[in-house]
Amino acid sequence: VRKVLLWTLVLEAGGAAILTARFAGTYGFWQAFRWGIFHAISAFCNAGFDLFGKLKSGSSLELFVHDPVVNFVIMALIVIGGLGFYVWVDLSRRGRLKRLSVHTKLVLSITAVLIFGGAALFALLEWNNPETIGRFSTGEKLLASLFQSVTCRTAGYASVPQGALTDASKALSSVLMLIGGSAGSTAGGIKTVTVGILLLSALNAARGKSRLTVFGRTIGDG
Repeated sequence: VRKVLLWTLVLEAGGAAILTARFAGTYGFWQAFRWGIFHAISAFCNAGFDLFGKLKSGSSLELFVHDPVVNFVIMALIVIGGLGFYVWVDLSRRGRLKRLSVHTKLVLSITAVLIFGGAALFALLEWNNPETIGRFSTGEKLLASLFQSVTCRTAGYASVPQGALTDASKALSSVLMLIGGSAGSTAGGIKTVTVGILLLSALNAARGKSRLTVFGRTIGDG
């Protein structure tokens, strides 16, 4: 518990410091300081609350869609919070990939697939949509697609207008929101490992196998 609390404070403080530095040049130190702390905590907790309505009503992070610093800091906090405290502890104790628990390996692999797979699909579906990312440069399109894939899992920020997404992108967002984050994390949803085991079990059954083996370990029916 002490480790979890310490890491939480360090991560949120680090995110707050970077966001404060980024906002300070444009909005002044005290405004940037308040925004930095609030959004670092909100992102880490996968809450999705923002204060940028003061700049433009209902804008969320749309005003920073081209800002890599704001995007990557928010995404990093969302992902780390969504991995779960069990994964943190396992990574800190074991370090090497081969020594990690099956749970941690599943969380890391499924999270990576969801983030980058979702980003690729969003980019494909929205590439030429002028109301979302169609008018951006290639790099900006990829950044916005990655942010959309990360945030819609359970965080709830938006760097592009959600109402302007194609119907296919809205459906994809709904699937990612349903899955959410991992067990023991700050994220909601039915959880990454749950979905992963369900899909692997279905694939296993389709192959006519009765035992489900993942990373060299058998997962029981219970």
